[in-house]
Amino acid sequence: MAIGEDKTRTNITIPKDLKAKLEEIAKKENRSFNNLVITVLQKFVEGGE
Repeated sequence: MAIGEDKTRTNITIPKDLKAKLEEIAKKENRSFNNLVITVLQKFVEGGE
């Protein structure tokens, strides 16, 4: 799968239990894990919660 020119790929290491919780939240919100993580990070950077 190709990545758009305005995006980059990165690797992070997180605890397994945190990943499981995030996957559960993503599933409940009918979104992908990746989309949830991007949304959370964007809110953090913008000063939201």
